[in-house]
Amino acid sequence: MGTIDDTIAKIDNYIQTIIQDMINFRTKRLEASSKVLDKLKALMEASTYLYRLGDIYDKAIKIETPSMIQYDLKKPRIELKYKGSYTPLVYNSNVIRVPSVPVFKYEPYKPERLSAEMGIEAIRRSLAIKFPLDTNVGEPPDLENAYGKYYFFDYVGFWHLYETWIDFTGKKITMMGMIMEINTILTYLYYTYHRHLPINGVYYDFWVDVYFGKVIGSTTTVTGAEVTDVEYPCTFFEVRSNYNGDYSFIVFGNEYTKGNKVDSWFKRHLLMVYFDGTAVVFQLD
Repeated sequence: MGTIDDTIAKIDNYIQTIIQDMINFRTKRLEASSKVLDKLKALMEASTYLYRLGDIYDKAIKIETPSMIQYDLKKPRIELKYKGSYTPLVYNSNVIRVPSVPVFKYEPYKPERLSAEMGIEAIRRSLAIKFPLDTNVGEPPDLENAYGKYYFFDYVGFWHLYETWIDFTGKKITMMGMIMEINTILTYLYYTYHRHLPINGVYYDFWVDVYFGKVIGSTTTVTGAEVTDVEYPCTFFEVRSNYNGDYSFIVFGNEYTKGNKVDSWFKRHLLMVYFDGTAVVFQLD
């Protein structure tokens, strides 16, 4: 068994051998790289290279030798010829003839018109006339289920019209923990919808006028506190028809009977009040 000194001497010899092998490996790698570079240099010196601007669809720099020629690839060109009328355009006192196009005048919608029309279709889809299934209506229903036949309205138009409604002054409605007594309803805009339907061979008219504005009144809370001249945004509906049969109106998912007869019309009035982020519909008559 060897001494500790013998062991240390063997380890030193191993280290020296590994280091010498690494040096030999790097030396031979450098010699091989040098020979490769010498070979490339000899090949390049034996050839003549031409540098030129060519085409590979787009412009590109190409390197060629007498024995290695690169061909150009060009994009195909299509020539168009125009036959027709021209319109002169003037630019910096120069006149350019270009193909003529129809001239049209674009008039953008006024903001007040856009705001007035934005709810037309949404409200139209929330209105309908409901008939019993055995009603002899001369047109197929827009919708039918086990409860009845439904017909949607056609949009007629909208008008800016300021009106003051006092027909329901004194009417009381319940609004989330308080009672509101209506004073007036002020409206500034309304939509009109209509449907003309044949029933038993006779045509009848069904109308809905949708007014936008505010309701003004006084409120009384459950504690008895009273506040006057309170205003809330509202939508006011007047539905009417000259048909005396059995039918009802659907307004935002709620069903209402045809109402009372006034002259030759059966009328019903509804009020949708917007209170604390919630819309509540009330039947006024």
